[in-house]
Amino acid sequence: MKSIWWIIKTLIKILLILFVVFSLLIGLVLGGFVLYSNIQDKEYEKYKGHGFDYMHGYSSTDFTGYHVYDGEKLASLDHEPEFIIENEEDMPILDGAEACYPVYTAIAKTIYKDIDKIELEIAQLSPTHPIAVVGDKDVYELIYNNGKIVTFTNSSWGYARLINKDIDLFIGARPSKDQLEDAKNNNVVIESIPIGKEAFVFFVEEDNPVDNLSSEDIRKIYSGEITNWKQLGGKNQKIIAFQRPENSGSQVMMRYFMKDVPLKEADTVEMISAMGGVIKHVKQYHNENGAIGYTFRYFLEELNQEKGVKILSVDNVYPTIENIKNGTYLIIADMVVSKLESNDKEYVNKVIEFMLSEDGQELIEKTGYGPLNK
Repeated sequence: MKSIWWIIKTLIKILLILFVVFSLLIGLVLGGFVLYSNIQDKEYEKYKGHGFDYMHGYSSTDFTGYHVYDGEKLASLDHEPEFIIENEEDMPILDGAEACYPVYTAIAKTIYKDIDKIELEIAQLSPTHPIAVVGDKDVYELIYNNGKIVTFTNSSWGYARLINKDIDLFIGARPSKDQLEDAKNNNVVIESIPIGKEAFVFFVEEDNPVDNLSSEDIRKIYSGEITNWKQLGGKNQKIIAFQRPENSGSQVMMRYFMKDVPLKEADTVEMISAMGGVIKHVKQYHNENGAIGYTFRYFLEELNQEKGVKILSVDNVYPTIENIKNGTYLIIADMVVSKLESNDKEYVNKVIEFMLSEDGQELIEKTGYGPLNK
């Protein structure tokens, strides 16, 4: 009888051991699959932009009317420019910040011969030939969505493309310290030339009774010292201070504005990406009560990026285009064109010269930015 119980106990132990081993194997297989899937998703993330609605996921703004091939909203000259690039192969490849897209598309439309036809052909191509396969996902070349010569990937990726020599010119805010360090690590030097002026602005909900803040007040908000609108003559309401992603043009400008005052850590939200996996994003303004945010004036006013908000005066000066020109609004950012110092292509420098010319400055001003010398 004892031997029977011993056999039964032994069998139970063996079955338990087999169950544990089987469970571990299943766990390893599933874990490996999840890890593989995450790797695939990360690889695919390179090609899907930032999850926005427009421009292959890179833009939150509908640029219909601002492309070179449908440019009824673009600024133009009332005369033929003296400088035109005739041949497609001579045209420097452009990229830029979201708010600057209407600037450099207007410039390209003016001086790149037949650029509308060139880019329209690209825009109409059906992406039937993937350039890579990641997992079971086909990856298509970026030009099918964002242009061949007049491209767009925004500040974060645009400077990376410049450093990688994928583009010739980047138009937007100055590069961040990280981007300059990245250039140094890649043995290149970024040269930035101012071509226009823009106001860096702060905005709140339109029903917020606060219309003006001092620069010092704003620094105290974003360092975490001031936390309630009541401290600034507003409602008894918590201040929700939104920031922008690192290496975006507005975040670079914000760090410059803060001077030696440290920015408090940005609030983040975990989001499920379209390809699966959790990604942390800096929280963006979305009609929250008590919110304050920052951006560039053109992005907010001309492109209507946010609804139901108002721009604040800072130090009792409102950021009108006139106050940008006359210098009374003091939080001004240069719009720059950046190139690699080593890029000695003839037409790269000629395009920069055009941007600085009377015609180029006219296009920049007509677009809605402050010109350099007015």
